[in-house]
Amino acid sequence: MSQLYLGISGHVVCIEKQTGKELWKTKLKSSQLTNVCYEDGFVYAYSAGHLFCVNANNGDLEWTNKLPGLGYGYCIIATESQNDVVANATATAQSAATAAGGAGAAAGAGS
Repeated sequence: MSQLYLGISGHVVCIEKQTGKELWKTKLKSSQLTNVCYEDGFVYAYSAGHLFCVNANNGDLEWTNKLPGLGYGYCIIATESQNDVVANATATAQSAATAAGGAGAAAGAGS
C-alpha cells in the first residue's frame, strides 16, 4: 500500500507515502476527532456520531450511517483483517488526544 489515510478535523485525507503529496481530501460531518480504518479499497471513518464509507481510490463518499440511538462518543473501528495491536493503538491514541486537549487525531491505514 502506497497511501496513508488520515482522519483529522472532520476530514479523511489520502497522502502518498513516498512524496507526502495530498491525493484527495473528503469533508465529513464536522468533528475534531475523526477515526479511520482501511479495508478492501475503502476507508471507514467515524466522525460526530456518524459512520462513513469513503472510496480509497478517489475519496468519493459511498455511504453514511447516522448510527441512530448511539449518540456521540469514542468509536474504535475494527475489521475482520485488522489485528488487536492496531485496534489497541487506535484506542490509546484517542485517549492521548483527549488528555492533550482533544486537538485532533490521526490514524494510519491498518491492514
